[in-house]
Order: sequence, then C-alpha cells, then structure tokens
Amino acid sequence: MTPPCRVFPASQLESEIQVNDGKLRKGGRINLSACELFSMVQYECQIDRPEMANSPVRCWPVQRWFRRCQDKRGSFMVETTLWEGNKVKNDSGGGT
Repeated sequence: MTPPCRVFPASQLESEIQVNDGKLRKGGRINLSACELFSMVQYECQIDRPEMANSPVRCWPVQRWFRRCQDKRGSFMVETTLWEGNKVKNDSGGGT
C-alpha cells in the first residue's frame, strides 16, 4: 500500500515541494516554473442510462499537468494541474 499523500491548497505547492520526507531538499530552492512541463489527457466518462445494456457512454477529456523537477537526489514529478490554472489567472491579471 502506498503511503498517504498530504493534502494542501494549490497556492502552497511551491513551498511544499521544497521539502522531502520532512527535510529541506538538497541543492537549493526549487523554482517550480523552471521545471520541465508535461501534460496528460485522461477521460471522464458517464453512462447515460446505466440500467440499459446498450446505453451510450459519453466521455470528456480532462487535461492534467505535471512538472519534472531536479534536486541532489535526482528528479521528481509533481502534479501541477490546479497550480498551472491559478498561475494563468494570476499572470493575466484575473484570479479570485
């Protein structure tokens, strides 16, 4: 079984990645914006009428974003989907 994941708001992602196993990462501060950006498309699907054997299935793409960063121990991946969205809003002068 995998260890539990910490849950925190996307606004804290940049500070959260500075720590690994409760200790500051070696090699200096990680600049999340400078890490390599990757994307992946997954699909969320729903069956229109599950009680019917041949009911249509409708699917919608869900774009997810990740950054691959580097510290002294090697590379690590971080999902940044919400952070990327917040960054776009803040960069364009919008936001909440």
